[in-house]
Amino acid sequence: MSRRVVVAKDGEALARAAAARIAAVLRAAVRDHGHATVALAGGDTPRRAYSILGRGGSGPMGDPVPWSRVEIFFGDERCVPPDDASSNFRMVADTLLGVGEAQRPMRRDGYQPAPVEPGAVHRMHGDADDLDGAARDYEALLPESLDLIVLGVGADGHTASLFPGAPALGEWRRRVLVVDAPLSPTPRMTLTPPVLQSARAILVLAQGRAKAAVVARALEGARDPDHVPAQLVASGMWMVDREAASGLTRAPTSPAAVPAWASDARGGASPTR
Repeated sequence: MSRRVVVAKDGEALARAAAARIAAVLRAAVRDHGHATVALAGGDTPRRAYSILGRGGSGPMGDPVPWSRVEIFFGDERCVPPDDASSNFRMVADTLLGVGEAQRPMRRDGYQPAPVEPGAVHRMHGDADDLDGAARDYEALLPESLDLIVLGVGADGHTASLFPGAPALGEWRRRVLVVDAPLSPTPRMTLTPPVLQSARAILVLAQGRAKAAVVARALEGARDPDHVPAQLVASGMWMVDREAASGLTRAPTSPAAVPAWASDARGGASPTR
């Protein structure tokens, strides 16, 4: 199975490489067809990457992202109000969009909200009274193929809110489902496998030694997506830090294969295949 893995020296290098990759894919989509669509992940690993994206400008990301032509979706959401501390929307709002606690024109650390059009941010309404209806409404919003889906991976192998053994793993007609997760908060809304597999680009992020075993199973283990759902996106680009990569056995490729946006000496990133 083909794979693309970028290994960063630490969490900060991982966040910078991830921010650069997200920015590059969005710029390319806008160049290709005039707009870009991205589904973002929640969780701790992408948080820093979103903050870097919120700084805008050039530096490690190259040219600015044309945010006015970007639509933002979500890969999954906990069924909580949008201002709840566990909400994926709230995390993205605070780090990238500049609402909530981050709502200031410019902070001293250089943070500036990404100027996404207000109507172009499509949160999953996990607080709706009719969750199945909200999931069907979200399906209607989704484009046929997202330009980019950003995902994390749990130590149990889940990605988005597709958990090992869940019925949603066998869903190929519905594009968004309400599921019961084995983690709290239990009710969640998630994109389904056909949405993940139709995306033009996938970026999976993993950080820390606790993720080493599942990264190795997802990328080098026997094919078993019912028990390791992250294998559904194994052919996407994976960005991991050295600790998360410590269980991988394949040697790095030649330096010539390092993408220009991740080969900067400051980034400490190298790819493997």
